[in-house]
Amino acid sequence: MLNNLGTVAYCTNNPVLSVANWCFDNYRTIGKFRRETVRPLPIKPDGEPTKEELKLYKRARREVEDYNAQLEQKNYRTTEAMYVANKYADEKRFWIPWSFDYRSRIYPQVTSMSPQGTDFDKSLLYFYEEGPINAYWLAFQVATTYGLDKATMQERIDWVKDNTELITQIAKDPIGNMSLWSDTSEPWTFLAACFEYHSCCIAQTKNTSGLPCGIDATQSGIQHLSALTLDAESAAKVNVLPTSAPVDGYKTVAEASLKYIEDKEVHPFIDRKVSKRCTMCLPYGLTRDSARSYIRDALKETELDLSVPGRLTEITKAIYEKAIPEIFPGPVAVMKWLQSSAKKIMETQEYIQWTTPSGFIVQQDLRVSESTRIRTRLMGSIVDCQVGQGWGNKDVKHHVSALAPNVIHALDAALIQLTFVCWDKPFTVIHDCVLARSCDMDELSRDIRLQFAEMYSENVLKDWADEVGVEIPQSLIKHTLDIEQVNGSLYFFC
Repeated sequence: MLNNLGTVAYCTNNPVLSVANWCFDNYRTIGKFRRETVRPLPIKPDGEPTKEELKLYKRARREVEDYNAQLEQKNYRTTEAMYVANKYADEKRFWIPWSFDYRSRIYPQVTSMSPQGTDFDKSLLYFYEEGPINAYWLAFQVATTYGLDKATMQERIDWVKDNTELITQIAKDPIGNMSLWSDTSEPWTFLAACFEYHSCCIAQTKNTSGLPCGIDATQSGIQHLSALTLDAESAAKVNVLPTSAPVDGYKTVAEASLKYIEDKEVHPFIDRKVSKRCTMCLPYGLTRDSARSYIRDALKETELDLSVPGRLTEITKAIYEKAIPEIFPGPVAVMKWLQSSAKKIMETQEYIQWTTPSGFIVQQDLRVSESTRIRTRLMGSIVDCQVGQGWGNKDVKHHVSALAPNVIHALDAALIQLTFVCWDKPFTVIHDCVLARSCDMDELSRDIRLQFAEMYSENVLKDWADEVGVEIPQSLIKHTLDIEQVNGSLYFFC
């Protein structure tokens, strides 16, 4: 699979690069494309300013100076991406090297123009080997990147049909019509999709396409946990089972939390965005402190007053301690069992090792970092620092916190590996997201469901438990899920 991925050739999406060059030269920031310019210093008050006026002036000046001093850091990622993109703009084709980490997760070995980079990075990549046009999947890519990723498939296609004039305006004059695309969900990949859809399906100046079209798993961690335990209740909430419209687990958690929040003033602010990161990180050993931080960050973008004593605590308790275990009891139980299993394994083992369904051997060997404290001086000040001296004994605490996420990441990777092991067409991957040409998307959509069903037709959790030497509690396996039903789920990856 890794060799197949490494032989995929790319070229630069030059229509997108042309717009990016204009934005770079004219200091326009769009999404993750950061191109900030120097801010002018505030004007010093005339005459003899009061003490308060002088204080305000100095504060304002310091803020501007601090901002300007950090400009290079703020703009660096965009500057680097633009340098690399322009360097490769005229190359007929190029390739990207890939590797596995110790869990077999797949990563590109590049820092710019990465398939796993920002929305802007991804928009610059185009498959060199083009294929026949599939208008349905090109329209899907347009609508999804616009921000309709929670809409039904038919609603997405209908939106594109109803907005051909908008797409045409953007494709013909992206700079003059920047306001039409710059504030969308994924502005740069949306722009790339508009260029492609217009050329292939509206103006019909092209008869082949190499635009990467992507489908994304719905809360992949919970999908895997529900399959591991054959838990139909959880599987139904993350689109493993067929539904007429995509099910939104984040929204379900947010709605369930409201009955545990007595402060009615808070209710209008609790939406899927507030509960998303907590729910998404559930399979990865989410702690209460992390949940509180995620919720606070999401609510900072709203007008809710978090200075009210106890308000954030009440919201965190409602989402983390009440709603998530209520909506996803099976996955929560598996996560806790994996953590307790790590403690048991580490009583007799130096590390934890298991084999994934794709045959990759994962070795979780986490150790305490040994270091020496050095006290020295720098420019007249005393500095304390630690110098690494290698690795010491096993880090049991780290093993406990890392096992659940590593098991899920390894299963994510195994599904991707099994899906693409025999592929000879262009594709790329982003952990739980897969991309291919529009002409290959029907096959890809079918294959990833087939591989998921086949992978979990075996008792994956029992195989894992037997290999690491622990026993599965009988209550953990629900036996309510027919895994073959995933083949009929339109929104499993969408």
